Amino acid sequence: MKTLFQPILTAARNQARYRTTRAALARLPASTLVDLDIHDVDATARRAIWG
Repeated sequence: MKTLFQPILTAARNQARYRTTRAALARLPASTLVDLDIHDVDATARRAIWG
């Protein structure tokens, strides 16, 4: 039963991490995003979580 729920829990945790990361990036000032060479907050957050 543990193996049945493990992928679901992992997906839920990754989705929560993605939302947190995306929100943190979205709060950064535009000048900081440019300095860090971040042009797409969604893609950067997605890459940070899922590779």
